[in-house]
Amino acid sequence: MTTSATPSSDPTGVRAMAKQKTAEAIIDAALALFEARGYDAVTTDQIASAAGVTQRTLFRYFPRKELILYPRRYDYLSLYEGYLDEAMGIWPRPYEAVRSAFQSLTGFYEANRAAISQIYAIIQTSDQLKAIDRGQQLRIDELTAFALDGAEVYFARQGRPSLESRIVAAVLFGTIRPMLRAWLRGELPGQLRIYADIGWANVEPTILAARAYAETAVEAFQQVAPR
Repeated sequence: MTTSATPSSDPTGVRAMAKQKTAEAIIDAALALFEARGYDAVTTDQIASAAGVTQRTLFRYFPRKELILYPRRYDYLSLYEGYLDEAMGIWPRPYEAVRSAFQSLTGFYEANRAAISQIYAIIQTSDQLKAIDRGQQLRIDELTAFALDGAEVYFARQGRPSLESRIVAAVLFGTIRPMLRAWLRGELPGQLRIYADIGWANVEPTILAARAYAETAVEAFQQVAPR
């Protein structure tokens, strides 16, 4: 006769829960210290002590200090890429796929506003973190540009996206990010999706102008480029 397994008889499940608990303890301790002292002033030894683990254990979970800020609570790059992967397989028009992915990311921000705002504020205390965050944003722009070039180009992701799509992606997120940052700082109350929808609707004429500019710039370059 066989018996069904229970959580207590599943060593794999117990270990996974223990690891999750340790990771959460490290993250919570680190965020509290970062908020109180600023990111750059906090050492990994201080984080380990506050979390009740050894520094060796901390590095086993987070090999670098900045990685503590990029688990599922703030890994908006991986989230956006996942949303975009899904949307590109659904929407026939690339622009609509990008919009859908951004709306999904907006929903995640709304559901986790307190945690994301906390981490955003910590990032502003460190030039190193701001540089990392800027790199994340540039990658989002690049993924968006690949998407605007079409599903085949997006899923291949080889080389660089077209100049036209790079310009459009930069204009698109360049106009949306200030609103997002203001919401994270608490300057804008209420639902992010409302501001996002308004912003997206109003930025569409700018997007058309950006694409027209990009096409004109590419044409001009081709005319003067040496043959």
